[in-house]
Amino acid sequence: MRFYWRSDDDPLTDYGEWLGRIDRKNRQPGTSAPTLAQTWSGPLDLLGALGGVPELANLVVRSVTAEQKATFDTYGGNVRNHDVVLRASTPADESVIVCVEAKAGESLGDPIANQRQQAEAALAKNPRSKAVLRLDDLLTRLCRYPADDPRPNALQYQLLTGWAGTLADADGHHHAVFAVHEFRTDERPADKTGHNRQALDRFADAVLRCELPDHGPPWCVRVPDINEVDARLYLAHVVTDLRGARINRPAAG
Repeated sequence: MRFYWRSDDDPLTDYGEWLGRIDRKNRQPGTSAPTLAQTWSGPLDLLGALGGVPELANLVVRSVTAEQKATFDTYGGNVRNHDVVLRASTPADESVIVCVEAKAGESLGDPIANQRQQAEAALAKNPRSKAVLRLDDLLTRLCRYPADDPRPNALQYQLLTGWAGTLADADGHHHAVFAVHEFRTDERPADKTGHNRQALDRFADAVLRCELPDHGPPWCVRVPDINEVDARLYLAHVVTDLRGARINRPAAG
């Protein structure tokens, strides 16, 4: 699935580019042209980021599932809800699954240190709670640093569960992407996403064992393989800016 401007010879890769192409006379917020661009902005930005990797360019989207549950351990309970799961195929007919964690002006959740406190409190209240076991299992399976190292405690728990859910759902696919998709909106003026990049860097070091691009989003990168997973693995970071100020910027030309 690709987006184009007026002809198949002029591709669009992100929402900002689409807005910039709209004629000045058609840019009034709430009218058809900018509203149409805004409505399609999420898929455009996500697919544009994935298309930066040759293996994931020109995807054919097969299905999109909202709030799909993923089970990545045997402890039961509500384990992981992907905000969106996109299934697609490449031009070579290789299957692709994209598991999305969406944030609208929000951080990536509590660090492991806080999550452990909550898990231990749950265990003290209910001896049958598996929260501590689940956390320890995630760290043992995914993190390269030992439990007494301070670096695991600084990791964001949502990234661990998002990645674990992606790995579980990668079964049967050629490519599996974990995508963090952030949205900037006027309804969330107190933007809390400023530390998300640092959180992703810590995650890449401790869990993915790689370095991320030295520039801001959008990007999608191949990450090291995992023995237990046959799919080729990727991490993507996408930002869609839906604030009214962006629509009101002067059009290109």
